[in-house]
Amino acid sequence: MNSVDLEVLTSCARWLEGGHRALLVTMVTTWGSSPRPEGAMLAVRDDGVVVGSVSGGCIEDDLIERVRQRGIAQTKPEQIKYGVSAEEAHRFGLPCGGTIQLVLGPLTKTSGIAAFHAPSTTDWLDCE
Repeated sequence: MNSVDLEVLTSCARWLEGGHRALLVTMVTTWGSSPRPEGAMLAVRDDGVVVGSVSGGCIEDDLIERVRQRGIAQTKPEQIKYGVSAEEAHRFGLPCGGTIQLVLGPLTKTSGIAAFHAPSTTDWLDCE
């Protein structure tokens, strides 16, 4: 796991400990060109604060606006696609008409993400 990914997970743990909700966004599939590789992560806090990146800009802005308007009420992961049409690919700044599929995973204190808050330990290896 690279340090950016660990930073995303650690931030989520801190936010949850502080009483916030968080949405963990993971890029699971890309078609055509994409600004970030599969596995790229972004976390959006319930007040719109973010860490990480799945596109380098416009998609993050859309996800932040989505959280600000709707909050994080979902309890189950959700899949969404960006760049399905040429117009949408252009709108979100996806190069060469690329398309990406993201999983939006709502996190709670019971998600087990807190194990990443102390990266110097290996206790998280035993998480179930």
